[in-house]
Amino acid sequence: MKNIISTSRSYLRVGYLLHIVTILEIFILTALYDFFDLSDWVAKDQTLLRSLLVYPFVVMPFFPQLDARSRFQNYKQLKDQFYLYGFDLRIVRPFIKSRCQRDAARVAASELGLGEICNRHFHDKGYRWFHLLPDYLFTNPKFLLCKAFWITTFFAKTYRSRIDFSQGHDSVILPSTA
Repeated sequence: MKNIISTSRSYLRVGYLLHIVTILEIFILTALYDFFDLSDWVAKDQTLLRSLLVYPFVVMPFFPQLDARSRFQNYKQLKDQFYLYGFDLRIVRPFIKSRCQRDAARVAASELGLGEICNRHFHDKGYRWFHLLPDYLFTNPKFLLCKAFWITTFFAKTYRSRIDFSQGHDSVILPSTA
C-alpha cells in the first residue's frame, strides 16, 4: 500500500502541469456542454454542427494524460540512471527540451537527493519556471507533424524500473573520490 501511495505521489508530481491542463480542459468541455445545451441535442436540428464543434474538446483531455504517462516513464528511467550513476549531464541532456521532461528529471533527482544539482543545471542552461513550451516549437515547428513527436510525446514505451525503490533505496551512492 505504501508503494502505491509513493508511486501515485510521484506520478502526480511528475505531471502536475499536465494534470492541471486536463482539469481545465474538462472544465471547458462542461462549459461547452452547457453552452450548446447538448443534453437535448438529439431533438435539435443542428446535431451535426454541434457535435463537430464539441468533438475536439472531448478528446483533448486524453492528450495531456498520455503525455503525463510518457513523462512518468521518463521519470522511472531517470531515477534508475541517477541511482546507478549519480547526476550526469549525459543522462539529463535528452530530457532538457521540454518543461514536462525537465519536471520528470527534477522529481527523479529530488527523490534521490540530487534536486539541487538538477535545478542548478537547468538554471545554468537558461531555463526558468515560465519556459513552458518545448524548444522545438520555436526551432522546428514542423516537428509536431512527425511520427517521432507523437510516439515520444504520447506513446512512450513502458519502462520497468531495474531498482526496487520500495526497499528503501532513497539516496544515491556517489562514487568515492579517493
